[in-house]
This record gives sequence, C-alpha cells and structure tokens, in this order.
Amino acid sequence: MSDPVVIIVRHAEKPEPEGPHGVDHHGSPSGHGLTPRGWSRAGALAARMAYAGRPGDDIVRPQRVYATATDPHHASDRPRMTAHGIAKRLDLDMLDHLGRGDEAKLASEVVSAGQPTLIVWDHGHIPALTSAFPLAPGTQVPSAWPEDRFDLYWVLTPGESGYALTIAPQELLAGDSPTA
Repeated sequence: MSDPVVIIVRHAEKPEPEGPHGVDHHGSPSGHGLTPRGWSRAGALAARMAYAGRPGDDIVRPQRVYATATDPHHASDRPRMTAHGIAKRLDLDMLDHLGRGDEAKLASEVVSAGQPTLIVWDHGHIPALTSAFPLAPGTQVPSAWPEDRFDLYWVLTPGESGYALTIAPQELLAGDSPTA
C-alpha cells in the first residue's frame, strides 16, 4: 500500500460580525453556520470532488472525507457542514471522530488507510495537521492559513522521501482568487 494523496481545505465561508449572517443546515440563523456563499462553496466543492481524477486533473477523487469534530470548547459545525455534502455526493461516510488537537492521530490514520483523502479542517489547526504528515526534507509549511482565504487547497503528494506540499487556488466561485 502506498501513501495516499491528501487534500486539505478550510471549512467554507463563515459569518463576519458585520454580516452576512450564517445559517445552519435547516436554513435557520446561526452564528456557527455558513454564509450563503459558504453553502455555495460547499456545494461547489462537492461537485468538484465528484469529477476529480479525470485525465489531466491535478486533484484526485477522495475515497475518504474527514471533518473536524465539534467539542464543548468549539461549537462551530462549519467543517462538518462543508464536508457533509461532499461525502454524500461521493457516496462516502463523513468521518468526524477526531477534532482539534488530534492532528497527529488523524495524519497517522490517513496514511495507514492508504486512500486518497479530503480533510475539511478548522483553519487554525491546518498548519499543525499538515506538519503531522511525514514531510519530505525541505518542505515548508506556512505557520498559518490565510485568515481571509476560503478558496485554497493544500495538497500533500507522497514521494520517496515524504510528502510534498502544494498550495493551489480552488477557483470554484466568482471572486475566488486565481492565485494561491
């Protein structure tokens, strides 16, 4: 079994103090939900992943989908809201049994499974998650996910000496940046 390609994304757009407001999966107002643009991104990611892996595509189709678990200290369900539709579209179970602080355990589980994986994670912990994978010598992991970016992929590609990191734009919605 070889090491799998791993795609890491931040949850979709969240409400800002000045609006637009977030909504939960029932459409009810929620400060812990996604904005309408966030729900659009979640849907666009589901469609993108469903068609990933075709000839010439640089994104692989995930065979596993993870989302950050909620816990008593972090009520936001945005990673799960983002990942749910993706997993459903791919006819996969959404794996949400690990949360913030479990990044090393998650990396080990993903590598052990040996299947291409999409991880929708809390952006504050994505650098720690990325660093928990066996990285190739010289691989630089940014110290933070850009606060204002919801439109990026962090792709870990296995090689002989460990994973290489590529940061790429999603370019799924109008207004997404064409550069990483």
